[in-house]
Amino acid sequence: MFNCSRRSVHTFLGMLSMAIPLILGQLFHNNWLSVMACFGALLLMNYVPANQEKTIDQIILIDLLALTSFLISIILAAIPWVGLVWIGVLAFTVQYLMAINHYVGPGGFFLLMINGMLTSLSALPFKQRFMLVVFALIGTLISALLILFENHRYEKYPINPTNIRWFAHNRQVTIKALNYASFAFIAYYCGYNLHLPNYYWVLVAAITVLQSENVATAKQRQQHYVLAAIIGCTASLAIYLTIDSVLILSVLAVILMGLICFTMPKSYLLGNFFTTPIALILFKLLKPESGLVLIRSRILSILLGTLIGVIGIMLYEYQTKQIDPESI
Repeated sequence: MFNCSRRSVHTFLGMLSMAIPLILGQLFHNNWLSVMACFGALLLMNYVPANQEKTIDQIILIDLLALTSFLISIILAAIPWVGLVWIGVLAFTVQYLMAINHYVGPGGFFLLMINGMLTSLSALPFKQRFMLVVFALIGTLISALLILFENHRYEKYPINPTNIRWFAHNRQVTIKALNYASFAFIAYYCGYNLHLPNYYWVLVAAITVLQSENVATAKQRQQHYVLAAIIGCTASLAIYLTIDSVLILSVLAVILMGLICFTMPKSYLLGNFFTTPIALILFKLLKPESGLVLIRSRILSILLGTLIGVIGIMLYEYQTKQIDPESI
């Protein structure tokens, strides 16, 4: 996907996408701006030149989905049950569109992560939720500009959004999307009803596994993600106990973003090793006192979410065999 020198450039731009929101947050003395814009900037991960002529089309689709879904999420957050159903609908939509367009990469992972977070903020007044969307979209815009610069400088793939497919008669894709959405909903529902802090983490863990094509891959992803969580939470615990400086935390977040960008073009699973500490570092900027609670919740959420994901893939594989025994 990337050779070593190109990966270095992509890594630098990824670090820049994280550094700019953190600097803006400090300039305006607003940690929410830093954190939400950083999450929005994670959409840069969808820049995958392996899509070739479809590369920029995918970015356009992701950004359009971000703009509309973020706004819907904060509106529906006021009614938790409706918000739970909305996440299932969004999961189906994103998975379906990614599949019929044959896009490779993280799929709906980052979109669902951000929307899961926004929909969980039901305790905040609408005005504050709206500002958080504005902050997230600032990060999305930053990542889009960096992506366009990188594409113009290197791949030079065309911008042609008319090539985006919105519908296709494909039964297998529809079944996969329905399975993905159903178990994404179940994961989000379980996290919500267990009253876990940042319960959308159960959703995030589940969709990491649900993107697998078969049970063997799903179990492998579960093992890797759980291992990544343990390592990440151990590192996060050390950070929570020893570092309070906003500057040092920001530098660490930028470095971790660089590691994600450098490793994900080679392996999305390897990149996941750095997603846990970066998420927990960002939340330390918001709530320094809640570190241990969040770390325990993160581990529990990942164990539960990956288990739900494996069950979902087992059911999908069974359904596929029933429809077409030769397809597995």
